[in-house]
Amino acid sequence: MNTPKPTTRRKRGVVGVIFRDSRLLIIRRSMSVAAPGKLCLPGGGIEMGESESEALVREMDEELAIAVEPIRLCWRSLTPWGTNLAWWLADLDCQAMPTANPDEVAEIHWMTRQQVRASRGMLASLPTFVDAWDQGDVDLQVDWR
Repeated sequence: MNTPKPTTRRKRGVVGVIFRDSRLLIIRRSMSVAAPGKLCLPGGGIEMGESESEALVREMDEELAIAVEPIRLCWRSLTPWGTNLAWWLADLDCQAMPTANPDEVAEIHWMTRQQVRASRGMLASLPTFVDAWDQGDVDLQVDWR
């Protein structure tokens, strides 16, 4: 009798790191998704056969109706819940206005570093990202005040 092998492959996700006027694009998750109501950077799962940059473009379109240009991978992390995240710096046209898909996003914010640090109700990956950046582990070459 053949028993199926347990899968050890972790879930993979992509996160968009997008700035405008020294402010970082932050979303509040809708109440109908995992981790409802939490503040985080936009992003989502990488689908089978999809590259990280392709997933980034698709997720930004699905969540915020924006077309982004992936610039480069800036960091990798493993969440406390076991998802491998690829954090991608992306460019957004200065005229583009993100529009929340209410199935996934409750609110859209452009936040300064101080505002993010003072926020409550963040998804655990957001303060971890900011801490890693502060420690020099994330090189964005962006002036984020």
